[in-house]
Amino acid sequence: MQIGTYDVHAPLILGGDRSEAEVLGAAVWLWMHSSQHRDFPLYTLPTVLLPIIKHQHYMLVSRDANPLFFISWMWLNDQAEQRYLTSAEVQIREGDWASGNRLWIRDCIAPFGEIRAMSRLVTETLFPEHCFRSLYHRGAQRGKRVMNFKGDQVSHQQARAWRMAHPLSVSLPEYPQDRSRMLP
Repeated sequence: MQIGTYDVHAPLILGGDRSEAEVLGAAVWLWMHSSQHRDFPLYTLPTVLLPIIKHQHYMLVSRDANPLFFISWMWLNDQAEQRYLTSAEVQIREGDWASGNRLWIRDCIAPFGEIRAMSRLVTETLFPEHCFRSLYHRGAQRGKRVMNFKGDQVSHQQARAWRMAHPLSVSLPEYPQDRSRMLP
């Protein structure tokens, strides 16, 4: 799907016809250019990246055939969320990726900038009617914490009500606690 100057591929939500191999190649290429991802060992790909592609829980954004951005997500139930928040990232079970109604951003890779434009794609186009969470991207340095987000069609009041109805299954600091926020 073409959105402005971006070629947006999110097969489960927006459609798209790229092969799994092409998506894997683009995602790994972006990982190699990301300071937060380049040191991931290759042996983690079958556990960390391939399930995302298999379940089509990703959005790949390109411009002029060059990958710019990759975001992935999981739909977790309470138990899967608890495992995700207390275990190593590589330990996500195959059955957990689409096990419930709690939307979690798994990974967000934008090594070339344009994060504001990508955030708008996520909140306006991909998940405009959803509340969702992610682990803080600098948790190893500043402590594990959970970031809360909302789509553009979700009011602040609705987002607060959603968080009250879907409390974290593990006690961790949440940010922001009282308002919406764009993706990091």
